[in-house]
Parts: sequence; structure tokens; C-alpha cells
Amino acid sequence: MLCATPGTRPKKTAGSGAARAKRGARQARKVPGVAQAEGQVKGAVASEEDLAITRYEKLTADEIVSRLGDLSQIELARIDSYERKHQNRTTILTKTTSLRGNEPWPGYDELSAAEIESVLGEGDDERAKEVRSYERSHKNRAGVLKAAERDLVSA
Repeated sequence: MLCATPGTRPKKTAGSGAARAKRGARQARKVPGVAQAEGQVKGAVASEEDLAITRYEKLTADEIVSRLGDLSQIELARIDSYERKHQNRTTILTKTTSLRGNEPWPGYDELSAAEIESVLGEGDDERAKEVRSYERSHKNRAGVLKAAERDLVSA
């Protein structure tokens, strides 16, 4: 968005700067390890409202653990860091540790199921195995799992 007063050159507004910052953050997350580091830093200063699990403080450890598999690496790192700073419950920390790891490729958690299925359509057998393993322990999306299986069968 550009703003100008009569007789002056147009100036970029803060809105366009925010859009560039978001694009830059998405690009940075494609670098291995950046997503986890981002989550750790944000979790260290996060409030309950910043977490991906609503009403976090009111839930039991078992209720939280049952929801962790749906979270991205950034969200897992944020919860791990937040939990360590606050209640430090072993059950939650053990589960976040087991779920945290490398995505099948940098930026994977930022993609929709359709985008992942499109990449799988390129036919890389090793990539399909990584996606299947990661999906089973994380989001467990049926469409992505079927696409990975289809890729493995046709390879």
C-alpha cells in the first residue's frame, strides 16, 4: 500500500513492511532447524494465549499430550519451552521431545495436505517413506498418508 500527499513521492506504509517480514519468516523456516529454534525462543517469552492449545493451563497433562501430535515443529518447541518455564511436567516434556524432530523437508509443516501430495507426486521413494513416518507420528492426515503409500507402491 502506498500513501502520498500532494507534491510528495509515495511512501510505503507499515503494512507492506509487515507483509515482507512474514514472507521472510516463511522463507527462513525452510532452513533446517529454524522452525524449532523459532518455537523455543517464542515459547520462552510466551503467555498461555500464545500457545496452539487453547485453555492450556486448565488442561491435565494427559489432555495436553493427546493434542500434541497435531502441532507443527514450531508449536511443539513453543509448548516445550513454555512448559519448562512454568509447570515442567515430565509427561508433557517427554512427549514433546519424542515428537520434535526433522520435518521430511524444510518448511513441511507450513504446507497444506494438497501441497504435500503434489510434492509426493514427483515420485521420490525415500521422501515418501519420510512423509509416511512423520505423518503417522504427527498430524496423521489420511490424504497425505494415502499419497505416500501410493508413491511407494508405484515406485
